[in-house]
Amino acid sequence: MAGTIIGQPLPRVEAAAKVSGQCRYAADVVRPGTLWGRVLRSPMPHARVLKVDVEKARRLAGVKAVITAADMNPKLVGATLKDMPLLARDRVRYVGEEIAAVAAVDRDVAEEAVGLIDVEYEPLPTVYDPLEAIAPDAPLLHPDYAGYEGPPTKAPDLRNVQTLVRGAKGDIARGFAEADHIFENTFRTQLVHQGYIEPYACTVETDSAGRVAVWVANQAMFKLRRVLAAYLELPEDDITIHPSNMGGSFGAKDFLTHVPAAYYLSRATGKPVKFVKSYTEELMAASPRHPAVIRLRTGVMKDGTLRAWEGKTYYNGGAYGAYKPNPQGSMSGAYMVAGSYNIPHTLLEGYCVYTNQVPGGYFRAPGETQTLFAVENHMDMMARELGMDPLEFRLRNALKDGDTRSTGESLRDARAVDVLRRVAEISGWGGARERAAGRVSGRGVAFGDRHVGHGESSFELRLERDGALRLLSGVGDQGVGAYVMHRQVVAETFRVDPDDVLIEVRDTSSAPYDQGIKGARGMHIEGQAILEASRALKERLCALAAGYWKIGPEGVSWNDGAVVHEGSPDKRLSLEELAKLSEEPITGYGRFVGHKPDVYSFQAVVADVDVDRDTGAVAVDRLYFVYDVANIINPLIHQGQIDGGVVQGLGYALMEEIVLDDGRPTTVSLGDYKLPNVRDLPPLTTSLVQASEGPGPFGTKAVAEAGISIIAPAIVNAVYDATGARITDLPVTAEKVFRHMTEGS
Repeated sequence: MAGTIIGQPLPRVEAAAKVSGQCRYAADVVRPGTLWGRVLRSPMPHARVLKVDVEKARRLAGVKAVITAADMNPKLVGATLKDMPLLARDRVRYVGEEIAAVAAVDRDVAEEAVGLIDVEYEPLPTVYDPLEAIAPDAPLLHPDYAGYEGPPTKAPDLRNVQTLVRGAKGDIARGFAEADHIFENTFRTQLVHQGYIEPYACTVETDSAGRVAVWVANQAMFKLRRVLAAYLELPEDDITIHPSNMGGSFGAKDFLTHVPAAYYLSRATGKPVKFVKSYTEELMAASPRHPAVIRLRTGVMKDGTLRAWEGKTYYNGGAYGAYKPNPQGSMSGAYMVAGSYNIPHTLLEGYCVYTNQVPGGYFRAPGETQTLFAVENHMDMMARELGMDPLEFRLRNALKDGDTRSTGESLRDARAVDVLRRVAEISGWGGARERAAGRVSGRGVAFGDRHVGHGESSFELRLERDGALRLLSGVGDQGVGAYVMHRQVVAETFRVDPDDVLIEVRDTSSAPYDQGIKGARGMHIEGQAILEASRALKERLCALAAGYWKIGPEGVSWNDGAVVHEGSPDKRLSLEELAKLSEEPITGYGRFVGHKPDVYSFQAVVADVDVDRDTGAVAVDRLYFVYDVANIINPLIHQGQIDGGVVQGLGYALMEEIVLDDGRPTTVSLGDYKLPNVRDLPPLTTSLVQASEGPGPFGTKAVAEAGISIIAPAIVNAVYDATGARITDLPVTAEKVFRHMTEGS
């Protein structure tokens, strides 16, 4: 084919099935004889469980099984820190914790049965704030913490601390001693849900031989199989995880959740058991983004050069640390608490703290949305105090080639300055803006970066008899558009029509291994594995053609979807002809294990806002977003990732919050929990800065985490520019702005 396939805005492979309603999601799975599962949740934020009486529930017509913790393996579970029972045993630690589960003939009977379970509680002292939780007199939430299996970041000497991570460079004491000015500020962020449209669902079926089949919305099928096998004490080969389309996840659907309970209920009844969460359950007891308290102390020279930076982040981890899959069991965003700046002396600490609220989990750019809100707010405050332009202050301190990050990590091909200059250019930074009647206008800037994900993936590429190429995959797409990009990598390598590349996603019994979709690793890891599989198959086909023509392998080449005889260019073998030369299927296998590279992507945004003088209501008038890229596989998907991150950033900045009253969620419907919709979205201008290289196939960079982290601080900075109201706790509500406007910051 003429032209290139990489860089073309091709539609998603699954697009037609999604818009026509043909896509099947986990909730659509119906196995013969399926029973409905339901869990009983604790109304208490912290209490001893003295008695669980399930007899009334068992006697209800239509109920087939009821289980409690006594019926399940007592092992604690967790992605890294194993501190969580799957059903509460001796105590509950948050409102919404699961205590018992039922299986019934339909959803209504299951719901009624749950209401018949009688639990006797003894209330215990509670703590909800992470700073209060680490105080010496705070109630100890996990007396057995020292015995938990966990990462090396466990902190047994600190009260109620799940994990502690540290990063540093230089000499922090020297840095502060040398500084001309020292600034200190504290910031807070709120509890938010990932906002996926598809609630969590799973179906589990066991057969007479003890084999287990699972249909579930989960980001990492093979990880789920491994963890489930360990918990159930079954061979992995006895468990099959079936792939399922996902209606969004953003990091949340990466845990066992209801699968073990469904297994025990299925084993007890001999029937498949299905769970589908309601959105009330999602908002009450899923794995939301951690709230955080961030304390910053910074030393700056008279000319605006950053000299020392101390950042402490206290993530409110909730009742358990089980949901965090980071190998450190912590939040990687804690290392971003000094931003994207060249600072000689740093000390960074990130605490995940136990409290009596729903356990926190991962959400796009985990931990960074919290820390970058604080960093970029703090940078603006310092610039104003120093009498410097906020964008110029950032330019003066932005990372450049040869600098090291605040953790001491090396950096290559840094485009920070280019990104800041571009956003100034496209926004007309420093120019006058029109002001609407009755409103005040302001402009704010924010800046950050994002590393590229790491992990392992593998694929098999097979030549079909009709000449089509079939990519065998274990990757469940959660909405990022992975399959069309996978198709483009294969098509580019073979120079064939992308429609001739078929994507087949298999279950864990037959699919090549993949670590799972997460952490901006898709095209870095999956793309490289697909490239390896494509090259391996191409090499086999060239060898097959060379043998057919009875020449050496150096005598053939690949050109426009066919093998060409170098000595006789009119001799060509198409893919269909090559397929017929072999009695056996011709395949290529590719595996790639990637580590965190020292190539980062930088991003900047300028936000224009209007604020109503009489109410404090904030309207975002326009956003200007700049991101540095290398090659782009699919510009349609690429821009979609940016747009999605920006929308989530807007929600985080202005409206989203799970409100708790003594540990009890009060926002338990999407009517209460306000996600941004199309009427909330301002015009967005996007500009891309060209970088020299990227770690993905064909020199690509990741984009999945872009946008979300820097929107909130840019809006906060713009609100200050307009009104003089400095908001240091999210979200930015009209009430907060009005109070600051009338009472002063």
